[in-house]
Amino acid sequence: MRNLWASLSLGLASTYASGKDTKPSVQNSNHIFNAIHSSMRQWGSSLIHNGMSLFLATVPKGVELYHGTSEPARINGTEWLAFEPEHALVFARSHRGPPPGRGGPPEPERHPHDDEAWHPPERFDERSRYMPWHGDSACDDLEPRHPRHDDRPLTHTAGQRARARMQHEQQRLFIEENSPEDQSYGYLHTYQPKKDLRLLYIDGQSAAKSDKGTLDMQDIVLLHDNPPPKGADDHPPLREPSKDGHRRPGGPMGEVYRAEKLCELAQTEWQGQIDGFLRMELGFEIILCSFERDLDVKRITRATSQDMGGSSGPGGNGNGLNYYQAVASRFDGIGGHRVTLSYDNFISLFAAEGAMTFNEKKLPRARNDSNIIRTFLTATKEMILQPPTTDPKDWQAVADMVVTKYADRIQYLASGDVDNLKSFKAELRQLLRPFIDYGNRNTTLEIHRCATQYVPELSSSSGVAAVSVLNVATTICSTLSNAAEASTHKEALDRTQSLKSWLAWPIWKRCRGCGYNEVCFVPIWPMGGEQEHEHPRCVSNMSEISRGYWGDRGPGPHHRSKSSNKNDLR
Repeated sequence: MRNLWASLSLGLASTYASGKDTKPSVQNSNHIFNAIHSSMRQWGSSLIHNGMSLFLATVPKGVELYHGTSEPARINGTEWLAFEPEHALVFARSHRGPPPGRGGPPEPERHPHDDEAWHPPERFDERSRYMPWHGDSACDDLEPRHPRHDDRPLTHTAGQRARARMQHEQQRLFIEENSPEDQSYGYLHTYQPKKDLRLLYIDGQSAAKSDKGTLDMQDIVLLHDNPPPKGADDHPPLREPSKDGHRRPGGPMGEVYRAEKLCELAQTEWQGQIDGFLRMELGFEIILCSFERDLDVKRITRATSQDMGGSSGPGGNGNGLNYYQAVASRFDGIGGHRVTLSYDNFISLFAAEGAMTFNEKKLPRARNDSNIIRTFLTATKEMILQPPTTDPKDWQAVADMVVTKYADRIQYLASGDVDNLKSFKAELRQLLRPFIDYGNRNTTLEIHRCATQYVPELSSSSGVAAVSVLNVATTICSTLSNAAEASTHKEALDRTQSLKSWLAWPIWKRCRGCGYNEVCFVPIWPMGGEQEHEHPRCVSNMSEISRGYWGDRGPGPHHRSKSSNKNDLR
Protein backbone atom coordinates (compact mmCIF):
# COMPACT_ATOMS: atom_id res chain seq x y z
CA MET A 1 0.00 0.00 0.00
CA ARG A 2 2.85 2.31 0.73
CA ASN A 3 4.19 1.64 -2.77
CA LEU A 4 0.79 2.41 -4.24
CA TRP A 5 0.63 5.77 -2.52
CA ALA A 6 4.22 6.57 -3.42
CA SER A 7 3.55 5.88 -7.10
CA LEU A 8 0.44 8.05 -7.06
CA SER A 9 2.36 10.90 -5.48
CA LEU A 10 5.31 10.53 -7.84
CA GLY A 11 3.10 10.52 -10.92
CA LEU A 12 1.28 13.64 -9.80
CA ALA A 13 4.40 15.50 -8.73
CA SER A 14 6.26 14.87 -11.97
CA THR A 15 3.42 16.02 -14.23
CA TYR A 16 1.68 18.69 -12.21
CA ALA A 17 4.67 20.69 -10.99
CA SER A 18 5.18 22.00 -14.53
CA GLY A 19 1.53 23.00 -14.88
CA LYS A 20 0.95 20.52 -17.72
CA ASP A 21 -1.64 18.42 -15.92
CA THR A 22 -4.74 20.22 -14.65
CA LYS A 23 -6.41 17.15 -13.12
CA PRO A 24 -4.23 15.44 -10.53
CA SER A 25 -6.02 12.56 -8.89
CA VAL A 26 -5.91 10.03 -6.12
CA GLN A 27 -8.73 7.64 -5.33
CA ASN A 28 -11.37 9.25 -3.11
CA SER A 29 -9.32 12.41 -2.68
CA ASN A 30 -12.45 14.32 -1.62
CA HIS A 31 -12.97 11.89 1.27
CA ILE A 32 -9.30 11.98 2.23
CA PHE A 33 -9.39 15.79 2.18
CA ASN A 34 -12.39 15.73 4.54
CA ALA A 35 -10.64 13.23 6.83
CA ILE A 36 -7.70 15.64 7.09
CA HIS A 37 -9.89 18.70 7.57
CA SER A 38 -12.13 17.05 10.19
CA SER A 39 -9.43 15.25 12.16
CA MET A 40 -9.57 15.96 15.91
CA ARG A 41 -12.62 18.16 15.33
CA GLN A 42 -15.87 17.16 16.96
CA TRP A 43 -18.11 18.67 14.26
CA GLY A 44 -16.73 17.12 11.10
CA SER A 45 -15.92 13.83 12.82
CA SER A 46 -19.53 13.60 14.02
CA LEU A 47 -20.92 13.98 10.51
CA ILE A 48 -18.22 11.86 8.83
CA HIS A 49 -18.63 9.27 11.55
CA ASN A 50 -17.26 6.13 9.90
CA GLY A 51 -13.54 6.72 10.22
CA MET A 52 -11.45 5.06 7.53
CA SER A 53 -8.07 6.62 8.38
CA LEU A 54 -5.27 6.25 10.93
CA PHE A 55 -2.97 9.02 12.14
CA LEU A 56 -0.02 9.07 14.50
CA ALA A 57 -0.87 11.40 17.37
CA THR A 58 1.10 12.96 20.22
CA VAL A 59 -0.33 14.22 23.52
CA PRO A 60 2.29 16.34 25.33
CA LYS A 61 3.57 15.63 28.79
CA GLY A 62 1.61 17.46 31.48
CA VAL A 63 -1.75 17.83 29.69
CA GLU A 64 -4.68 17.34 32.07
CA LEU A 65 -6.76 14.24 31.33
CA TYR A 66 -9.76 12.94 33.26
CA HIS A 67 -11.29 9.68 34.45
CA GLY A 68 -14.62 9.25 36.22
CA THR A 69 -15.22 6.31 38.54
CA SER A 70 -16.73 5.17 41.82
CA GLU A 71 -13.25 4.55 43.23
CA PRO A 72 -11.08 7.05 45.16
CA ALA A 73 -7.82 5.14 44.56
CA ARG A 74 -5.69 5.81 41.47
CA ILE A 75 -6.29 3.60 38.46
CA ASN A 76 -3.67 1.28 37.04
CA GLY A 77 -3.65 -0.95 33.98
CA THR A 78 -5.64 -0.29 30.82
CA GLU A 79 -8.42 2.29 31.12
CA TRP A 80 -10.12 5.26 29.45
CA LEU A 81 -9.28 8.95 29.71
CA ALA A 82 -11.35 11.96 28.66
CA PHE A 83 -10.07 15.31 27.44
CA GLU A 84 -12.95 17.22 29.04
CA PRO A 85 -13.94 16.84 32.72
CA GLU A 86 -17.65 16.93 31.81
CA HIS A 87 -17.09 13.79 29.78
CA ALA A 88 -15.54 11.95 32.72
CA LEU A 89 -18.01 13.35 35.27
CA VAL A 90 -20.75 11.26 33.69
CA PHE A 91 -19.00 8.29 35.31
CA ALA A 92 -17.97 9.88 38.59
CA ARG A 93 -20.78 7.94 40.25
CA SER A 94 -21.36 5.93 43.38
CA HIS A 95 -20.81 2.20 43.15
CA ARG A 96 -24.30 1.91 44.69
CA GLY A 97 -25.97 3.40 41.64
CA PRO A 98 -26.94 1.45 38.56
CA PRO A 99 -24.52 1.51 35.66
CA PRO A 100 -24.74 2.95 32.20
CA GLY A 101 -26.22 0.60 29.66
CA ARG A 102 -28.87 -2.01 29.51
CA GLY A 103 -29.45 -5.43 28.10
CA GLY A 104 -30.70 -6.23 24.65
CA PRO A 105 -30.97 -8.90 22.01
CA PRO A 106 -28.11 -11.34 21.64
CA GLU A 107 -25.63 -11.20 18.81
CA PRO A 108 -26.56 -12.99 15.58
CA GLU A 109 -25.34 -16.57 15.37
CA ARG A 110 -22.52 -15.68 13.07
CA HIS A 111 -18.76 -15.50 13.24
CA PRO A 112 -17.04 -12.32 12.04
CA HIS A 113 -15.07 -14.15 9.37
CA ASP A 114 -17.87 -16.28 7.98
CA ASP A 115 -18.06 -14.11 4.88
CA GLU A 116 -16.58 -11.00 3.36
CA ALA A 117 -19.67 -8.90 3.97
CA TRP A 118 -19.53 -9.20 7.77
CA HIS A 119 -19.61 -5.97 9.75
CA PRO A 120 -20.26 -5.30 13.42
CA PRO A 121 -23.78 -6.53 14.23
CA GLU A 122 -26.48 -4.81 12.18
CA ARG A 123 -28.72 -3.72 15.00
CA PHE A 124 -29.35 -0.64 17.07
CA ASP A 125 -27.35 -0.92 20.28
CA GLU A 126 -28.58 0.86 23.38
CA ARG A 127 -26.21 -0.81 25.82
CA SER A 128 -24.08 2.26 26.03
CA ARG A 129 -21.70 3.33 28.71
CA TYR A 130 -23.07 6.80 28.00
CA MET A 131 -26.55 5.81 29.08
CA PRO A 132 -26.46 6.46 32.84
CA TRP A 133 -29.32 5.69 35.18
CA HIS A 134 -32.25 7.99 34.49
CA GLY A 135 -32.49 10.92 36.87
CA ASP A 136 -29.01 10.57 38.36
CA SER A 137 -26.52 11.73 35.81
CA ALA A 138 -25.44 14.32 33.32
CA CYS A 139 -27.37 12.50 30.59
CA ASP A 140 -30.70 12.14 32.33
CA ASP A 141 -32.41 14.05 29.53
CA LEU A 142 -31.23 11.64 26.89
CA GLU A 143 -32.69 8.18 27.42
CA PRO A 144 -35.54 6.36 29.21
CA ARG A 145 -34.91 4.45 32.40
CA HIS A 146 -32.62 1.46 32.12
CA PRO A 147 -32.69 -1.75 34.13
CA ARG A 148 -29.97 -1.98 36.71
CA HIS A 149 -27.08 -4.40 36.84
CA ASP A 150 -25.65 -3.75 40.27
CA ASP A 151 -22.63 -5.94 39.73
CA ARG A 152 -21.28 -3.76 36.93
CA PRO A 153 -18.53 -1.42 38.14
CA LEU A 154 -19.13 2.23 37.27
CA THR A 155 -16.27 3.93 35.59
CA HIS A 156 -15.40 5.82 32.45
CA THR A 157 -15.46 2.45 30.66
CA ALA A 158 -19.00 1.39 31.60
CA GLY A 159 -17.55 -1.58 33.30
CA GLN A 160 -14.10 -1.27 34.77
CA ARG A 161 -11.97 -4.21 33.86
CA ALA A 162 -12.14 -7.09 36.30
CA ARG A 163 -8.58 -6.99 37.51
CA ALA A 164 -8.71 -3.25 38.16
CA ARG A 165 -11.85 -3.75 40.16
CA MET A 166 -10.33 -6.55 42.17
CA GLN A 167 -7.39 -4.31 43.08
CA HIS A 168 -9.79 -1.85 44.67
CA GLU A 169 -12.34 -4.27 46.08
CA GLN A 170 -11.19 -3.97 49.68
CA GLN A 171 -11.17 -0.20 49.54
CA ARG A 172 -14.59 -0.20 47.91
CA LEU A 173 -16.05 -2.42 50.63
CA PHE A 174 -14.54 -0.20 53.31
CA ILE A 175 -16.19 2.85 51.76
CA GLU A 176 -19.51 1.03 51.45
CA GLU A 177 -19.45 -0.04 55.09
CA ASN A 178 -18.53 3.42 56.34
CA SER A 179 -20.69 5.58 54.02
CA PRO A 180 -24.23 6.80 54.59
CA GLU A 181 -26.97 4.84 52.91
CA ASP A 182 -27.83 7.74 50.58
CA GLN A 183 -24.29 8.15 49.24
CA SER A 184 -24.56 9.58 45.73
CA TYR A 185 -21.03 10.59 44.90
CA GLY A 186 -18.21 9.23 42.81
CA TYR A 187 -14.74 10.52 42.01
CA LEU A 188 -13.18 12.63 39.29
CA HIS A 189 -9.55 11.68 38.72
CA THR A 190 -7.22 14.16 37.06
CA TYR A 191 -4.05 12.71 35.56
CA GLN A 192 -1.07 14.10 33.67
CA PRO A 193 1.17 12.15 31.29
CA LYS A 194 4.70 11.57 32.60
CA LYS A 195 5.97 11.84 29.03
CA ASP A 196 4.67 12.68 25.57
CA LEU A 197 2.11 9.99 24.76
CA ARG A 198 2.40 8.39 21.33
CA LEU A 199 -1.04 7.30 20.21
CA LEU A 200 -2.80 5.90 17.18
CA TYR A 201 -5.72 8.14 16.26
CA ILE A 202 -8.69 6.38 14.65
CA ASP A 203 -10.79 9.09 13.01
CA GLY A 204 -14.56 9.52 12.86
CA GLN A 205 -16.73 8.42 15.78
CA SER A 206 -14.48 5.48 16.47
CA ALA A 207 -15.60 5.21 20.11
CA ALA A 208 -19.26 4.85 19.10
CA LYS A 209 -20.60 1.39 19.83
CA SER A 210 -22.93 1.30 16.83
CA ASP A 211 -23.71 -0.90 13.85
CA LYS A 212 -23.20 1.87 11.29
CA GLY A 213 -19.52 1.35 10.56
CA THR A 214 -17.99 3.32 13.42
CA LEU A 215 -16.17 0.18 14.62
CA ASP A 216 -15.04 -1.11 11.22
CA MET A 217 -11.47 0.16 11.47
CA GLN A 218 -11.03 -1.56 14.83
CA ASP A 219 -13.04 -4.76 14.53
CA ILE A 220 -12.56 -5.58 10.85
CA VAL A 221 -9.11 -4.11 10.23
CA LEU A 222 -6.90 -3.69 13.30
CA LEU A 223 -8.36 -6.70 15.12
CA HIS A 224 -8.86 -8.70 11.95
CA ASP A 225 -7.40 -11.86 13.48
CA ASN A 226 -8.95 -11.31 16.94
CA PRO A 227 -12.30 -9.54 16.52
CA PRO A 228 -14.61 -9.14 19.53
CA PRO A 229 -16.47 -12.44 19.87
CA LYS A 230 -20.18 -12.61 19.31
CA GLY A 231 -22.20 -11.99 22.43
CA ALA A 232 -19.33 -10.02 23.98
CA ASP A 233 -21.68 -7.43 25.46
CA ASP A 234 -24.37 -9.77 26.74
CA HIS A 235 -22.99 -9.72 30.26
CA PRO A 236 -20.77 -7.64 32.54
CA PRO A 237 -17.12 -8.53 33.13
CA LEU A 238 -16.72 -11.27 35.72
CA ARG A 239 -15.21 -10.41 39.06
CA GLU A 240 -13.48 -13.77 39.06
CA PRO A 241 -11.94 -15.77 36.20
CA SER A 242 -14.17 -18.41 34.66
CA LYS A 243 -13.43 -22.11 35.00
CA ASP A 244 -11.09 -22.07 32.03
CA GLY A 245 -9.07 -19.28 33.66
CA HIS A 246 -10.24 -16.57 31.26
CA ARG A 247 -12.47 -13.62 31.99
CA ARG A 248 -15.30 -13.11 29.57
CA PRO A 249 -15.12 -9.81 27.66
CA GLY A 250 -17.41 -7.11 28.94
CA GLY A 251 -18.68 -3.67 28.14
CA PRO A 252 -21.00 -2.58 25.33
CA MET A 253 -20.31 -4.48 22.09
CA GLY A 254 -17.16 -6.02 23.55
CA GLU A 255 -15.54 -2.70 24.41
CA VAL A 256 -13.30 -4.05 27.16
CA TYR A 257 -12.14 -6.93 24.98
CA ARG A 258 -11.51 -4.45 22.15
CA ALA A 259 -9.33 -2.26 24.35
CA GLU A 260 -7.30 -5.16 25.68
CA LYS A 261 -6.68 -6.61 22.22
CA LEU A 262 -5.69 -3.24 20.78
CA CYS A 263 -3.17 -2.77 23.57
CA GLU A 264 -1.90 -6.29 23.05
CA LEU A 265 -1.38 -5.43 19.37
CA ALA A 266 0.49 -2.27 20.32
CA GLN A 267 2.79 -4.15 22.68
CA THR A 268 3.57 -7.12 20.45
CA GLU A 269 3.18 -6.39 16.74
CA TRP A 270 4.11 -2.72 17.09
CA GLN A 271 6.93 -3.33 19.57
CA GLY A 272 5.53 -1.09 22.30
CA GLN A 273 5.78 2.01 20.12
CA ILE A 274 2.15 2.98 20.71
CA ASP A 275 0.95 3.94 24.22
CA GLY A 276 -2.75 3.91 23.44
CA PHE A 277 -5.56 4.77 21.06
CA LEU A 278 -7.26 8.10 20.47
CA ARG A 279 -10.97 7.98 19.61
CA MET A 280 -14.11 10.12 19.64
CA GLU A 281 -17.76 9.92 20.65
CA LEU A 282 -19.44 12.55 22.87
CA GLY A 283 -15.96 13.92 23.47
CA PHE A 284 -12.47 12.75 22.60
CA GLU A 285 -10.99 9.97 24.68
CA ILE A 286 -7.89 7.82 25.00
CA ILE A 287 -7.65 4.11 25.60
CA LEU A 288 -4.38 4.21 27.54
CA CYS A 289 -2.70 0.85 27.83
CA SER A 290 -0.91 1.51 31.14
CA PHE A 291 -2.09 4.16 33.58
CA GLU A 292 0.59 3.12 36.02
CA ARG A 293 3.45 3.50 33.55
CA ASP A 294 2.36 6.67 31.77
CA LEU A 295 0.39 8.86 34.22
CA ASP A 296 0.93 10.89 37.35
CA VAL A 297 -2.02 11.73 39.58
CA LYS A 298 -2.66 15.45 39.80
CA ARG A 299 -5.70 15.19 42.03
CA ILE A 300 -8.65 12.98 42.91
CA THR A 301 -11.77 14.85 43.97
CA ARG A 302 -15.17 13.75 45.16
CA ALA A 303 -18.10 14.62 42.90
CA THR A 304 -21.87 14.36 43.18
CA SER A 305 -24.49 14.16 40.50
CA GLN A 306 -25.62 17.64 41.49
CA ASP A 307 -22.25 19.04 40.50
CA MET A 308 -23.31 18.91 36.86
CA GLY A 309 -25.84 21.65 37.55
CA GLY A 310 -28.78 22.97 35.56
CA SER A 311 -32.45 22.21 35.26
CA SER A 312 -33.72 19.41 33.10
CA GLY A 313 -37.17 20.91 32.67
CA PRO A 314 -38.55 22.61 29.56
CA GLY A 315 -36.33 25.47 28.52
CA GLY A 316 -33.84 24.75 31.27
CA ASN A 317 -30.16 24.25 30.75
CA GLY A 318 -30.32 20.58 31.70
CA ASN A 319 -27.58 18.18 32.72
CA GLY A 320 -27.47 16.67 29.24
CA LEU A 321 -27.16 20.09 27.64
CA ASN A 322 -24.31 20.99 29.98
CA TYR A 323 -22.42 17.93 28.78
CA TYR A 324 -23.24 18.64 25.13
CA GLN A 325 -22.10 22.26 25.51
CA ALA A 326 -18.70 20.97 26.61
CA VAL A 327 -18.62 18.72 23.56
CA ALA A 328 -19.72 21.53 21.25
CA SER A 329 -16.89 23.73 22.51
CA ARG A 330 -14.57 21.35 20.62
CA PHE A 331 -16.49 21.40 17.34
CA ASP A 332 -13.58 23.21 15.69
CA GLY A 333 -10.72 21.39 17.37
CA ILE A 334 -9.43 19.90 20.60
CA GLY A 335 -7.56 23.15 21.29
CA GLY A 336 -4.53 24.14 23.32
CA HIS A 337 -2.10 22.00 21.28
CA ARG A 338 -3.27 19.07 23.40
CA VAL A 339 -2.96 16.78 20.38
CA THR A 340 -0.60 16.94 17.41
CA LEU A 341 -1.24 14.76 14.36
CA SER A 342 1.21 13.69 11.69
CA TYR A 343 -0.31 14.48 8.28
CA ASP A 344 2.75 13.73 6.18
CA ASN A 345 2.48 10.07 7.03
CA PHE A 346 -0.99 8.73 7.59
CA ILE A 347 -2.91 5.93 5.96
CA SER A 348 -6.48 5.57 4.80
CA LEU A 349 -8.69 2.84 3.42
CA PHE A 350 -10.00 5.49 1.02
CA ALA A 351 -6.63 5.41 -0.78
CA ALA A 352 -6.52 1.66 -1.33
CA GLU A 353 -8.36 0.15 -4.25
CA GLY A 354 -11.12 -2.21 -3.16
CA ALA A 355 -10.53 -1.67 0.57
CA MET A 356 -13.93 -0.16 1.30
CA THR A 357 -17.33 0.38 -0.20
CA PHE A 358 -20.32 2.66 0.33
CA ASN A 359 -23.58 1.20 1.59
CA GLU A 360 -27.12 2.21 0.63
CA LYS A 361 -26.92 5.22 2.95
CA LYS A 362 -23.64 6.28 1.31
CA LEU A 363 -21.70 5.44 4.47
CA PRO A 364 -18.19 4.02 3.92
CA ARG A 365 -17.71 0.48 5.17
CA ALA A 366 -14.50 -1.54 5.36
CA ARG A 367 -14.43 -4.68 3.23
CA ASN A 368 -13.59 -7.81 5.13
CA ASP A 369 -11.02 -8.95 2.56
CA SER A 370 -8.02 -10.55 4.26
CA ASN A 371 -5.61 -9.85 1.39
CA ILE A 372 -6.38 -6.12 1.38
CA ILE A 373 -6.50 -5.87 5.16
CA ARG A 374 -3.13 -7.58 5.65
CA THR A 375 -1.54 -5.12 3.22
CA PHE A 376 -3.09 -2.28 5.19
CA LEU A 377 -1.87 -3.71 8.49
CA THR A 378 1.65 -3.95 7.08
CA ALA A 379 1.45 -0.28 6.08
CA THR A 380 0.18 0.56 9.58
CA LYS A 381 3.12 -1.18 11.19
CA GLU A 382 5.58 0.58 8.87
CA MET A 383 4.02 3.94 9.67
CA ILE A 384 4.33 3.30 13.41
CA LEU A 385 7.87 1.96 13.37
CA GLN A 386 9.48 4.39 10.95
CA PRO A 387 11.36 7.45 12.32
CA PRO A 388 9.28 10.62 12.72
CA THR A 389 9.16 13.18 9.91
CA THR A 390 11.89 15.78 10.32
CA ASP A 391 10.00 18.71 8.78
CA PRO A 392 6.28 17.92 9.03
CA LYS A 393 3.74 19.85 6.99
CA ASP A 394 0.43 20.78 8.58
CA TRP A 395 -1.89 19.70 5.80
CA GLN A 396 -4.94 20.42 7.94
CA ALA A 397 -3.93 24.08 8.01
CA VAL A 398 -3.67 24.05 4.20
CA ALA A 399 -7.08 22.36 3.92
CA ASP A 400 -8.47 25.01 6.28
CA MET A 401 -7.36 27.78 3.94
CA VAL A 402 -9.06 26.11 1.00
CA VAL A 403 -12.31 25.62 2.93
CA THR A 404 -12.45 29.08 4.46
CA LYS A 405 -11.80 30.75 1.09
CA TYR A 406 -14.30 28.81 -0.99
CA ALA A 407 -17.02 27.40 1.31
CA ASP A 408 -19.33 30.42 1.41
CA ARG A 409 -18.71 31.34 -2.23
CA ILE A 410 -19.50 27.85 -3.51
CA GLN A 411 -22.54 27.57 -1.25
CA TYR A 412 -23.86 30.90 -2.53
CA LEU A 413 -23.34 30.00 -6.19
CA ALA A 414 -24.88 26.54 -5.74
CA SER A 415 -27.91 27.89 -3.87
CA GLY A 416 -29.65 29.16 -6.99
CA ASP A 417 -29.91 32.66 -5.55
CA VAL A 418 -27.77 34.00 -8.43
CA ASP A 419 -30.51 33.61 -11.01
CA ASN A 420 -28.96 34.81 -14.27
CA LEU A 421 -25.85 33.94 -16.26
CA LYS A 422 -24.41 37.46 -16.30
CA SER A 423 -24.41 37.78 -12.50
CA PHE A 424 -23.18 34.21 -12.12
CA LYS A 425 -20.17 34.84 -14.35
CA ALA A 426 -19.47 38.12 -12.56
CA GLU A 427 -19.18 36.23 -9.25
CA LEU A 428 -16.86 33.68 -10.82
CA ARG A 429 -14.65 36.34 -12.41
CA GLN A 430 -14.12 37.93 -9.01
CA LEU A 431 -12.96 34.59 -7.63
CA LEU A 432 -10.60 33.83 -10.52
CA ARG A 433 -9.17 37.23 -11.50
CA PRO A 434 -6.09 37.02 -9.17
CA PHE A 435 -4.86 34.06 -11.25
CA ILE A 436 -5.46 35.50 -14.73
CA ASP A 437 -2.94 37.29 -16.91
CA TYR A 438 -5.33 39.32 -19.04
CA GLY A 439 -2.54 40.08 -21.52
CA ASN A 440 -1.82 36.41 -22.13
CA ARG A 441 -4.76 34.13 -21.31
CA ASN A 442 -3.90 30.48 -20.59
CA THR A 443 -6.59 28.45 -18.87
CA THR A 444 -4.23 25.64 -17.86
CA LEU A 445 -1.83 28.02 -16.12
CA GLU A 446 -4.70 29.92 -14.51
CA ILE A 447 -6.04 26.74 -12.92
CA HIS A 448 -2.53 25.78 -11.83
CA ARG A 449 -1.95 29.17 -10.15
CA CYS A 450 -5.33 28.97 -8.45
CA ALA A 451 -4.80 25.42 -7.18
CA THR A 452 -1.27 26.01 -5.89
CA GLN A 453 -2.07 29.27 -4.08
CA TYR A 454 -1.90 27.46 -0.74
CA VAL A 455 -0.39 24.13 -1.76
CA PRO A 456 3.41 23.99 -2.08
CA GLU A 457 5.01 22.27 -5.02
CA LEU A 458 5.02 18.51 -4.66
CA SER A 459 7.97 16.17 -4.92
CA SER A 460 8.41 12.46 -5.41
CA SER A 461 8.19 11.99 -1.64
CA SER A 462 4.85 13.80 -1.27
CA GLY A 463 2.30 11.66 0.50
CA VAL A 464 -1.40 11.00 0.20
CA ALA A 465 -2.33 14.12 2.17
CA ALA A 466 -0.44 16.40 -0.20
CA VAL A 467 -1.84 14.73 -3.30
CA SER A 468 -5.41 14.76 -2.01
CA VAL A 469 -5.38 18.40 -0.89
CA LEU A 470 -3.92 19.46 -4.23
CA ASN A 471 -6.45 17.37 -6.12
CA VAL A 472 -9.35 18.99 -4.27
CA ALA A 473 -7.94 22.49 -4.83
CA THR A 474 -7.44 21.74 -8.52
CA THR A 475 -10.96 20.34 -8.89
CA ILE A 476 -12.39 23.49 -7.33
CA CYS A 477 -10.39 25.79 -9.59
CA SER A 478 -11.01 23.83 -12.79
CA THR A 479 -14.76 23.54 -12.10
CA LEU A 480 -15.12 27.24 -11.39
CA SER A 481 -13.10 28.06 -14.50
CA ASN A 482 -15.30 25.80 -16.64
CA ALA A 483 -18.46 27.27 -15.10
CA ALA A 484 -17.19 30.75 -16.02
CA GLU A 485 -17.15 29.63 -19.66
CA ALA A 486 -20.63 28.08 -19.59
CA SER A 487 -23.04 29.14 -22.30
CA THR A 488 -26.17 28.89 -20.13
CA HIS A 489 -27.10 29.66 -16.55
CA LYS A 490 -28.26 26.06 -16.04
CA GLU A 491 -24.91 24.69 -17.16
CA ALA A 492 -22.99 26.98 -14.81
CA LEU A 493 -25.33 26.17 -11.90
CA ASP A 494 -25.21 22.41 -12.52
CA ARG A 495 -21.41 22.40 -12.50
CA THR A 496 -21.26 24.35 -9.26
CA GLN A 497 -23.87 22.19 -7.55
CA SER A 498 -22.05 19.02 -8.64
CA LEU A 499 -18.84 20.45 -7.17
CA LYS A 500 -20.56 21.18 -3.86
CA SER A 501 -22.01 17.68 -3.74
CA TRP A 502 -18.61 16.11 -4.48
CA LEU A 503 -16.81 18.18 -1.85
CA ALA A 504 -19.43 17.43 0.85
CA TRP A 505 -17.80 19.77 3.37
CA PRO A 506 -19.22 19.41 6.90
CA ILE A 507 -19.17 23.18 7.36
CA TRP A 508 -22.21 23.43 5.10
CA LYS A 509 -24.35 21.75 7.75
CA ARG A 510 -23.40 24.11 10.59
CA CYS A 511 -26.24 26.06 12.18
CA ARG A 512 -26.23 29.80 11.81
CA GLY A 513 -27.73 32.07 14.41
CA CYS A 514 -28.09 29.85 17.49
CA GLY A 515 -28.89 31.71 20.68
CA TYR A 516 -26.48 32.04 23.56
CA ASN A 517 -28.41 29.37 25.46
CA GLU A 518 -28.46 26.97 22.50
CA VAL A 519 -26.11 24.57 20.79
CA CYS A 520 -26.04 23.41 17.20
CA PHE A 521 -27.05 19.79 17.68
CA VAL A 522 -25.56 17.12 15.44
CA PRO A 523 -26.04 13.43 16.29
CA ILE A 524 -23.12 12.01 18.24
CA TRP A 525 -23.36 8.53 19.64
CA PRO A 526 -25.41 7.63 21.60
CA MET A 527 -28.05 10.21 20.68
CA GLY A 528 -29.63 11.85 17.69
CA GLY A 529 -31.66 10.81 14.67
CA GLU A 530 -30.93 10.58 10.96
CA GLN A 531 -32.96 13.71 10.22
CA GLU A 532 -30.72 15.66 12.58
CA HIS A 533 -27.69 14.24 10.81
CA GLU A 534 -29.01 15.68 7.56
CA HIS A 535 -30.17 18.94 9.14
CA PRO A 536 -28.42 19.83 12.42
CA ARG A 537 -30.35 22.47 14.34
CA CYS A 538 -30.19 24.78 17.33
CA VAL A 539 -31.54 23.32 20.57
CA SER A 540 -31.73 24.59 24.13
CA ASN A 541 -32.70 21.32 25.83
CA MET A 542 -31.84 17.70 25.17
CA SER A 543 -35.54 16.76 25.34
CA GLU A 544 -35.85 18.33 21.88
CA ILE A 545 -33.70 15.74 20.14
CA SER A 546 -34.54 12.35 18.66
CA ARG A 547 -33.96 9.40 20.97
CA GLY A 548 -31.28 6.83 20.33
CA TYR A 549 -28.48 7.09 17.81
CA TRP A 550 -30.15 7.18 14.43
CA GLY A 551 -32.85 5.10 16.06
CA ASP A 552 -35.31 7.82 15.05
CA ARG A 553 -37.57 7.13 18.02
CA GLY A 554 -38.85 10.67 17.88
CA PRO A 555 -38.05 13.77 19.93
CA GLY A 556 -38.76 14.26 23.60
CA PRO A 557 -41.98 15.80 24.92
CA HIS A 558 -40.69 19.38 24.69
CA HIS A 559 -39.69 19.24 21.04
CA ARG A 560 -40.35 22.44 19.16
CA SER A 561 -41.89 21.79 15.75
CA LYS A 562 -40.01 24.68 14.18
CA SER A 563 -36.22 24.65 14.10
CA SER A 564 -34.53 27.46 16.00
CA ASN A 565 -31.80 27.65 13.38
CA LYS A 566 -32.45 31.26 12.54
CA ASN A 567 -30.31 31.56 9.44
CA ASP A 568 -30.22 28.13 7.87
CA LEU A 569 -28.49 28.45 4.52
CA ARG A 570 -28.46 24.77 3.67
